[in-house]
Amino acid sequence: MTGENNSDSVKKEIADLTRIGNELLDLLEDNAVSSEREYQKKRNMFIAEYNKWYARCLPIIRSMIPDGAIRFESLHHTTKRSGTNEYTYTIQDYIHGIYFKDKPKSYTDSIALKRLKEQNIILQNALPRTNDFSFEMEKFVKINPIRSQPSYSISKQEKFVDIDFPDEHYNSIRTEINSSFKRGFTISAYLLSRELIRNLLLDMLRKRFPPTSAENVSLYYDLQNNSHKEIRALSGVIKERKDDFDINPEALDHLIEMIEIMEPKTKPASHSFLTIPTRENIEKYRIEEIAKLLLEMIEFMAK
Repeated sequence: MTGENNSDSVKKEIADLTRIGNELLDLLEDNAVSSEREYQKKRNMFIAEYNKWYARCLPIIRSMIPDGAIRFESLHHTTKRSGTNEYTYTIQDYIHGIYFKDKPKSYTDSIALKRLKEQNIILQNALPRTNDFSFEMEKFVKINPIRSQPSYSISKQEKFVDIDFPDEHYNSIRTEINSSFKRGFTISAYLLSRELIRNLLLDMLRKRFPPTSAENVSLYYDLQNNSHKEIRALSGVIKERKDDFDINPEALDHLIEMIEIMEPKTKPASHSFLTIPTRENIEKYRIEEIAKLLLEMIEFMAK
């Protein structure tokens, strides 16, 4: 089988999975106008088809866009959360019949719909990458990523942060982060990632506490040293003023917990510079997940 034919077979598989993903989205959207009986029927149909769809998608995502695999899986299930809320809710929660008691079913369905839409977009991002696999495509098909363990050696592109920011300045930072990470410059990638998170935290605080008074400004700006505060200080403000945000407190706790892992407390005797992080431990900081959660919160606050 030629590399071109192999590439075509993978493209067809992705196209078929995208089609099924769209049909699953239609099922969730139809639930909003269904009777209770139809609702349960369509919900059962969704669960049966989604589980098969997810099992077919995951090896492809892991093999062809490993940078999106963590997010793809976290939309399906997660154990790294302090509670279930509109920010941490997963499709597995929906499958298990977990609903928000103080909200109508349609509210929970809409969250599951949003998670599935993002998964389908991640899957579609694999399609252009089939063109980058031409010389290894035969090997790719032989290992059959659709029904076997993934091969991470196939991907020739790596994105540590795969987010399309509404601000082009942030997109430029993202590009530099990914470029550094791809080349193995993990300290540079980590430092730029910290700066990205710090600026998103500043955006969030400015959104809630606009710079209309010295009291507000002092929450995120060091007036004495004429500089913006660092990540741990900013997350500390969110922690202390949590009740001032019109956001689920459990979601804020989840955000703070992730930031504290990324930015641990230091001691006077601690080295003033970073040790060189490996790819494995820099990924544990969940930079992309933090950035996406901050973006969701900022967007929610803007409405």
